[in-house]
Amino acid sequence: MNIRSAALILFSAFCAAALVSAHEEPKPHAGSSELETLKKLQGSWKGTMEEDGKNEPATTEFKVISMGSAVQETLGRGTPFEMVDMYVDQGGKLAMTHYCAVGNQPHMVLQKGGAKQIVLEMDKTPGIDMAKDMHMHGLTIELVDADHIVERWTSFEKGKAAKPAVFKFERVKS
Repeated sequence: MNIRSAALILFSAFCAAALVSAHEEPKPHAGSSELETLKKLQGSWKGTMEEDGKNEPATTEFKVISMGSAVQETLGRGTPFEMVDMYVDQGGKLAMTHYCAVGNQPHMVLQKGGAKQIVLEMDKTPGIDMAKDMHMHGLTIELVDADHIVERWTSFEKGKAAKPAVFKFERVKS
């Protein structure tokens, strides 16, 4: 048997093992209470964004992914300002990376959690100088009820907080 044949047999055995394990019933991941709360937001939401005294229509979508180990939020899907947030547990504590339309990716960690409010604030993030660079620095999600949420996004520029952009969302029912 040459090396090529042995490698082919080994690769075939690996593929067979993967197929067998793929037929096992996968088990969803349980996370922190805050991640579990965000999982309940799965679906489409519509509402308004208030910034600098102006109200604009806004949408967001929450999707539970990766066997329940992450929640993906897509703000403004299909618009030039579409942004994605990935919520995960980091060491048993909720964390989030915000893929921003300004081109950076602030990493935020839980500051305060509960059944009605989740507060995240930026942690050290490679490539962002918190004292100089414009970035999203904080997010507060208020869980009004099962069908209404309010998100308050606070950006920083030159080390100073701007007035928050406030999103008020209602669950889209089909």
